[in-house]
Amino acid sequence: MATEDPGLAAAFAGLNREVNALYHLIARRLGLTMQQAELLCQLRGHPPSFGELASALGCDKTNVTGLVDRLERRGLLARRTDPADRRVTRVVITDQGQAMRSEIRAALEKELSMRLPSIDRGQLVALVQASATALADSRPGN
Repeated sequence: MATEDPGLAAAFAGLNREVNALYHLIARRLGLTMQQAELLCQLRGHPPSFGELASALGCDKTNVTGLVDRLERRGLLARRTDPADRRVTRVVITDQGQAMRSEIRAALEKELSMRLPSIDRGQLVALVQASATALADSRPGN
């Protein structure tokens, strides 16, 4: 059993709040909502189904439908029927969407670099990656 550390939850809550604030700022600059920016950043590798996206974003499939509709109208992504199961629709990022995703990531990198004190960035990246991996691996259903 892990030892409880009451400061850990507060630290992650604060980090989550501040990262979300940065995503809001960057998304607004690019004419997106934070949810739209987050959806674009989720689209890597195998194109997800609406259910998989809903799970990754922590929302209902009906929310994903609206997000996909708006991003599709802007040419940032497209729907594709799954060749293995024609009942399943997959979300595919377009070239324009990939460019927008790169712009979001670059803006986030720039903001973080400007705002974080000059500490050992390599160690910070390793700790954040290890934390994200541990949390994802321990998620129910994984």
